Amino acid sequence: MALEDKIRKAAIPAAGKGTRLAPLTRAMPKELIRVGKKAVIGHILDMLNEGGISDSLIITGWKKGPLLDYIGSGKDFNMNVYYTIQEEQKGTGHALMHAKSWINGEDFVFVYGDNYIRPYSVLNDLIEFHKQKESKATLLLHPVVDPRRFGIVKLDENGIAAGMIEKPNYEEAEQYLTNGEYLNIAGMGILSSDIFEYIQKTKPGKNNEMQLTDSIELMRKDGKLVCGYIFRGKRFDIGTQESLDEVDKLHVKYLKELETTKGI
Repeated sequence: MALEDKIRKAAIPAAGKGTRLAPLTRAMPKELIRVGKKAVIGHILDMLNEGGISDSLIITGWKKGPLLDYIGSGKDFNMNVYYTIQEEQKGTGHALMHAKSWINGEDFVFVYGDNYIRPYSVLNDLIEFHKQKESKATLLLHPVVDPRRFGIVKLDENGIAAGMIEKPNYEEAEQYLTNGEYLNIAGMGILSSDIFEYIQKTKPGKNNEMQLTDSIELMRKDGKLVCGYIFRGKRFDIGTQESLDEVDKLHVKYLKELETTKGI
């Protein structure tokens, strides 16, 4: 990727059923759960817009009509939004494969549709880091205490990925510690279009699902440069009632801090 090239596209997997948030998600997509005054996916689109993204593809599916009703063409979020359907939920890699023809050879942002990340400006930092490294994949990483729910990445001293694993137990995760921390793939990153070749080579794992983490690890093992950018802000996936409770408290706190900063 030439350093002057602009990253303008984002792919947003948003087809999951959100079963851990039932019965709420029997009535609405989890991406439409409200955080503050807007749906969580609204926060994502605002962050993408702030990062200079002009076109987003939402990979959606089961009972997601309200998602289209809420976002529409993307005009209210100052971007062009497109949609494609993932008929069967077969993992994050399988979902992202639906974006291949739309991406059309460009580097692009991926971000999961149930992510809440603050500050929004982290995307600008991630894009700049990706360009500096000229990597084939740059992952947003966030320290976590419990690695078992996440994809975990080990970095060397130059920010280059030295290995990664999806949802390890504690024994498996031990060798992926970076300076005493577990670094979680925080549901966002930048990928070159090379990723689609490796998704096609990825073997299904648990629950017969094809995970994006495994595809990126194949890319890394094939000699492609994969990097990680560590951020110390706040990130939650709106996947459980506990995380939803936490993000509500965080959002209120963040807005109060913002008002204080602005002198409101």
